[in-house]
Amino acid sequence: MTEQIVEKKQSESKEWEPKIIAFLCNWCSYAGADLAGV
Repeated sequence: MTEQIVEKKQSESKEWEPKIIAFLCNWCSYAGADLAGV
């Protein structure tokens, strides 16, 4: 039973890809660039 659950989780993780969406204002981009060291 646990082997089936583990196999199912592994197969799902291979198919799933995260989608990252960010809405940033002008001031946020300056702060982000400063934190990144750019």
